[in-house]
Amino acid sequence: MLGVIMGVGGAGGVAGALLAPRIAARIGIGPTIIVGFAVSPLAQVPLLCAGPGPRWQIVLAATLAGQLFWATASGTSQRSVRQAVCDPNFQGRMQSASTTLTAGARPLAAATASGLVLLLDVRATLAIGALLQVVPVVLLLASPIRALREIPARAAVPPAREGA
Repeated sequence: MLGVIMGVGGAGGVAGALLAPRIAARIGIGPTIIVGFAVSPLAQVPLLCAGPGPRWQIVLAATLAGQLFWATASGTSQRSVRQAVCDPNFQGRMQSASTTLTAGARPLAAATASGLVLLLDVRATLAIGALLQVVPVVLLLASPIRALREIPARAAVPPAREGA
């Protein structure tokens, strides 16, 4: 059943990737990014409440599909903004830095969660994780990204100095 839940979630991610441009055109690129971040902590609520049985399996599959839909639409929008504002000579470095920061945090998060599970329990650790996922939402709402409707044009950037 876990494979089915993951498969349904993956389908949501594919749909989010396909519809990201339409969503961003309709509600704006900034709001698309913010909604993607806001859905994630909300999607943890069914996981915290879930019990055994097919009803919860359906709920978890639908929740994961929605979460991955918005995460993919948001991620596509984030990368589009970064690529638009970053000098083409630094695109590779920008994407590498982003990937390193996000992927590099995963083992630290896993180790921290493992320690919390030992101290508390699984549900309490999941609840703490869900609450921590609210932090980026608050930061994004306080930033200028909330008003961004279109992908910005890249400003004229002076050429990089040799060795800089």
